[in-house]
Amino acid sequence: MPGPTSFPPSIRLHRPAEFKLVFAEGRKLRRAPLGLSYRLNAGSQARLGLAIAKKAVAAAHDRNRIKRLIREEFRHNRARLPAVDLVFFAQPGLAELSNAAFRSLLADLWTQVIERCARSSSAPSAPISAP
Repeated sequence: MPGPTSFPPSIRLHRPAEFKLVFAEGRKLRRAPLGLSYRLNAGSQARLGLAIAKKAVAAAHDRNRIKRLIREEFRHNRARLPAVDLVFFAQPGLAELSNAAFRSLLADLWTQVIERCARSSSAPSAPISAP
């Protein structure tokens, strides 16, 4: 049984269709130079996808560092997150952030996702009117 800070395949987005669904139907949060698309899922846990493009972060070692930091912070915050699919995407300038600044940016995004998902799941549904 994987521990609370593991990163098993069940909490990753794998297929292009899963990414497309999050981008098409999800909500977006942008905190330049990092963006996040998220969508509530029907599962019981949060899942993570990374779309860190070469166009936004040219150097492979910077892309790998960014992905490693996102995965690490996701593992540590996974228990607080609702059942939501998350896809992070980079914008130009992300590679210039220090690790501390990047972690602070991620902490802000985790808090906002948790708050927004809590609001949307507790919002009353609109009454259905009869014709």
